[in-house]
Amino acid sequence: MTVPPVDTDFAFSPQDPAKAKDFALMDRIRAARPVCRPAENLVLTTRWRDTRDAFRDIARYSSVGDMRAPGVTVPVEESFLGELDAPLHPRIRRILMRGFTLKAGGAAEPWTRANVRRRLERFAQAGGGDLMTALAIPLPGSVSAHAMGVPDELHDQAMAWCNELLHSTWPSHGRTERGDGIAGAFPEFAAMLDALIAEREVAGPGGADDLLATMVHARDEDGWRIGAHHVRTLMVNILSGSLSASYMLGNLAYRFVADEAFQQSLRDDPALIPAAVEESLRFEPPVAFLFRTAREDGAIGGCPVHKGEHLMLGIHAANRDPDVFDDPGSFRLDRSNGDAHLSFGFGAHLCTGNHLTRMIGRVVLEELIARFPPGGLALAPGFEWRCVAHHLEYGPETLDLVVR
Repeated sequence: MTVPPVDTDFAFSPQDPAKAKDFALMDRIRAARPVCRPAENLVLTTRWRDTRDAFRDIARYSSVGDMRAPGVTVPVEESFLGELDAPLHPRIRRILMRGFTLKAGGAAEPWTRANVRRRLERFAQAGGGDLMTALAIPLPGSVSAHAMGVPDELHDQAMAWCNELLHSTWPSHGRTERGDGIAGAFPEFAAMLDALIAEREVAGPGGADDLLATMVHARDEDGWRIGAHHVRTLMVNILSGSLSASYMLGNLAYRFVADEAFQQSLRDDPALIPAAVEESLRFEPPVAFLFRTAREDGAIGGCPVHKGEHLMLGIHAANRDPDVFDDPGSFRLDRSNGDAHLSFGFGAHLCTGNHLTRMIGRVVLEELIARFPPGGLALAPGFEWRCVAHHLEYGPETLDLVVR
């Protein structure tokens, strides 16, 4: 096979956040060569339809190794749901979807609202600080932990470990200098999760009524169940996956404070809050792109794709495709198709927690309005927006605010 050349006009490394998360660069690529090769053995999609089709075609494009460095493989039991293919992926997903439903998202709202109020009150009493640390980072994982049945007093520690894990070499290599796998790299975190799993196993199917108990005891039609090792990995998956919602909250809160017109629009018409959440997900997706691997030779958007090559699915670029979204480079609350974004993926791998994420974004905006009057929050003097130091995520690393 002849190795296709890199498109030198648009060459960049996906590990280089200055290029990989450059919205203006993605706009130029989409206009000139919407499916291109920014690096060897890598095909980038920037149009909505091409990106949607690649997400949907699970037969041709594999998710295995989605989050790993080239050549790195990990045991199935150490794999997140998003990096599994059929037949295992749908088996596990069907079990998880028993807990991740629209009804379950609604049931978690009162607990979520009380949690947000408590954190915002503490933030106000302190006169401000870093809202990412005080609210955005711990909150979404705390909501997921609540749904799984993790005791409240363990939430912040669990999310601190998740944040550490995601910013370590574990996501790319399946190990750190401490050891292999979650248990070797983060033994304290693994021990806490294993103890919770053991509690559910001892209690039996008639014990706790939560997502963790469902994962431990559920059987599919053939009597198959998720093993304890993989349950632990999926708990980390659910908790750490919630950090994507953290950067959605960071993007929303930054706009709420920095854009007076945006904040006033929501105060004048709270019915616009769900649209604000959707538009934030479209305009500044907290996950900029995801990867797939071609199982066979083919093509996408007229660009040949060879077996074994990687696809970089440009969610951030697809969400600003002018063929789908009018005035895509503007943040608009009157958009009729704002929820057509691909920030939760598409098809078989659609994010299981999308209902919870939307609910959390809405509740946080409602409670910011309720707790702080106009002008009650301001950016700290000298604050500069810096993107989180993770090659996939998009959102503020910190959000330093003062309470007036």
